[in-house]
Amino acid sequence: MKAIITVLCFLVLCLQLKAEESIKKYEKTFSKEGIEELVLSNSYGKIEISQGEGTEISVSVEMKITAKSAVKADETLEFIQINEAQNGHYLNLETSIGKDMTISQLLSGMTLSVDYKVSIPKGIKLRLINNNGNIYLGNYAGELNVDMRNGDFKAATLEDGEFYIKQDKGNFAVEKVNTMDGDFKNCTIQIQSGEEIKIVANSCKGQFESIDKLNIRTSGGLMQLGEIEDLTGSSSMTKYEVKDIGNILDMDMKMGEMNVRNIQLMFSEIRLKSSFTKVGLTFMADAGYHLELKHNKSLKIDLPDKMQLDEQPTISKNVIVGKKFIGNVKYSGKVFLDMSSGSLFIQSNKSAGE
Repeated sequence: MKAIITVLCFLVLCLQLKAEESIKKYEKTFSKEGIEELVLSNSYGKIEISQGEGTEISVSVEMKITAKSAVKADETLEFIQINEAQNGHYLNLETSIGKDMTISQLLSGMTLSVDYKVSIPKGIKLRLINNNGNIYLGNYAGELNVDMRNGDFKAATLEDGEFYIKQDKGNFAVEKVNTMDGDFKNCTIQIQSGEEIKIVANSCKGQFESIDKLNIRTSGGLMQLGEIEDLTGSSSMTKYEVKDIGNILDMDMKMGEMNVRNIQLMFSEIRLKSSFTKVGLTFMADAGYHLELKHNKSLKIDLPDKMQLDEQPTISKNVIVGKKFIGNVKYSGKVFLDMSSGSLFIQSNKSAGE
């Protein structure tokens, strides 16, 4: 009998601790006519965007509260609303959590999710603002502006318009993007292919597979680059691993590392200004280029045996300038290195780029 009472007490306790869900939905369509820009502002949920050829903007939102009791969940859900406002050519949709207390106080002991599914016709600018939630797009054509915190961004192709994103914490992944301007902090960044990319990254890890023009400013972190035609920018305490440079490398670096595994024969210019930076450059076996190396006496230098530079006089006792044309005169690339402390390693081999 005592065992039965114990089991019953346990079951009652489990029922009391069982979470209850309360769900409500918002669904609406808007005519495309007259709308030039759609702005979505959300918190505590994901935004899924699909784009088509239709004439309507379709919005479906599911708001869900999980609490210890259904009464508490229902009561709290009443404070979650979707506000809509159409002003001229702009349509604004915003998740509103309203009560005379902070969100953390309101949601104490509960979980909230507000998930958007939006279908938007082509030809409308899109701005997305999301905190504590993910953003998903498939193939999107047009102007796109994103501001997000504590969430992941994922898209297939982004084209036919400028794309700007500001992201703090989370993962960023895009298969293909034409023009992009990104500001990242504490993120993982992945881009498979791009044409003109501008990046500011603070304490990030980046993977860029194939980029035509990459302008990058970094602080800390690791950047792993694949085939890059033009690489320009600056960095502080960042490690760069670069598979291939096709045309230009122009970087200003402090206390970091730059390792380029292959520089193409037809490159036009390599320009590096660095301090306390470890630099490794690998040229193809038949390469030809004019090399000018300016450095202080603290720089550790490792050059091929036959690469003896002609030293030029300077007005500073601690600065040395060496010049020489290296390799095949068929090519006319230029290499300008201005380095203070750190190390420099240059090599040329047949396996470069393989």
